Amino acid sequence: MAQVKLELGIDAVILHTKRYRKGGFLGYKSKEIVEVTAAIEDPDKKAKRPVILPKAAEPAAPVLPRNVLAQYKTAGTQQAIVPEPVKSPVLSGPAAVPEALTKPDPAPVRPRIIKADKQVMPEFMPMPEPQAMEEPAAAQTEKIHQLEAELAQMKDMLTRVMSQDVPEEPVVTLRQALKEQEVDESILKDMVNRMTTGAILADKSSPEALEAIEKYLKKTIRINEGISLENGRAKVAALIGATGVGKTTTLAKIAARFVLEKGVSVALITADTYRISAVEQLKTYSDIIGLPLEIVYSAEELKKAIRKYRSKQLILIDTAGRSQYNDYQMQELNELLSVDPSIEKHLVMSSTTKNRDAMDILERFSICNPDCVLFTKTDETSSIGIILNLLYKKKIALSYLTNGQSVPDDILPASAAKLAELLLR
Repeated sequence: MAQVKLELGIDAVILHTKRYRKGGFLGYKSKEIVEVTAAIEDPDKKAKRPVILPKAAEPAAPVLPRNVLAQYKTAGTQQAIVPEPVKSPVLSGPAAVPEALTKPDPAPVRPRIIKADKQVMPEFMPMPEPQAMEEPAAAQTEKIHQLEAELAQMKDMLTRVMSQDVPEEPVVTLRQALKEQEVDESILKDMVNRMTTGAILADKSSPEALEAIEKYLKKTIRINEGISLENGRAKVAALIGATGVGKTTTLAKIAARFVLEKGVSVALITADTYRISAVEQLKTYSDIIGLPLEIVYSAEELKKAIRKYRSKQLILIDTAGRSQYNDYQMQELNELLSVDPSIEKHLVMSSTTKNRDAMDILERFSICNPDCVLFTKTDETSSIGIILNLLYKKKIALSYLTNGQSVPDDILPASAAKLAELLLR
C-alpha cells in the first residue's frame, strides 16, 4: 500500500493481487513475487474550468487587508481594539490601473516652507478642503476626546472580560467513571473495600486512577495474553460463539499476527458451511496471507484435517455461529470439537451484548467447555462494563480484545493494562 500510494497518490486503490515464483532452477532458489494491480480515478474528470484573464493585465496576487489579519491574530486581546491601516493592493499592467489614478489631483499642491529652530524644511502639503478650514478647532478637539473616552471604555471592558476566572470542568472520579461504564454495583462495592479512599475518588484521567484499577484487575480476574504456542507440537485453537460476533474476521487477524509478526507456520480449517460466502471470506484471507485452508463438513473430516497439519505450529479452526437457545446446534458443535481434547476453545462475544444476554451465552456454551473468552467490537459501544462483569462473576480467562475490522491491526492480546484503559476511556 505504501508503494502504491507513493506512486499514484493517497486516492489509489488495490484492484487485484497475485503471487508467483520467479527465477531459480526448476523452482529451486526461486523468489516469491507479489504482483499488485492498482488504479486511481481519472484526474481529467476533476479538472477545473480555466480562468480567462484580460490580455493586457497580469493576474495579481490576492492581498488580504491588514485589518482582517490583525483581527484574526489578535482576536480576544486588547490589541484587537485598535485597527491597523488598510493597504490597497498594488496592481500591475495598464488594465489594472484604476481610472481615478490617471486623472490629475483636483486639490492643487504647492510648496510650503516651515521654519523651526532656525532650520528651513521644505514640505509639500495639499491645501485643506474648505469645509475642514471652516470647522472650529474646539469641535475637532471635542471629537478627539470623545473617541479617546470610547477607546478607554472598550479597553476597560476587555480587561474585565479577560480577567474573569474560567470555571473548571467537574472532576469525574474513578468510581463514577466505572459506573458510567455500567460496571455492576457489587463490583464497585468490592473496589471500595480493596482500594484506598484516595484511589477510588481520584480523577479518572489521573495516573493514580489507572494504576489503581490495573492492580485491582490483576487481583480479581483471569487474563491469558492471547494464544501461546506449545513446544514440539501443534497448537490447535477454535473460535466458537453466537452468530454475527465476528469470528471469521477475528480468526484472520490472529493468523495474520502470528505469520507476519512472529513467522509462525499456520493452517486454517473452517467448519462454517452454513453461512453464505463464509468459506469464500476465509479463503480470501488465506490467499492474501498465503496459508493453507481446509474445509470440513463433519467431526471425522475435522479429525483428519488436524492430523494432516500436525507439522504446523498453529492450527486455527473457524466454526459456524450457533444460537445459544438451539439445543441441537449446541450439541452438534460439542460433538465436532470433541474429536480432539487438546483443542483450545475461545468463546467469541461482542462488547455490544447486554449483560443478561452475555451471562446466558456463557452459560449455554458451557456445554463445549470454553477455555477463554474473546471480546470483539469494543469500538462500537460506549460502555464495556460487560467485560468486567462477566470475568468477575464467571471466573473465565480473557484472551483477546478487538477494536475494529482492519486485518490484522485491530486486535490485541488481553492484558490488565489495556482493559483498564478501556474502562477509563
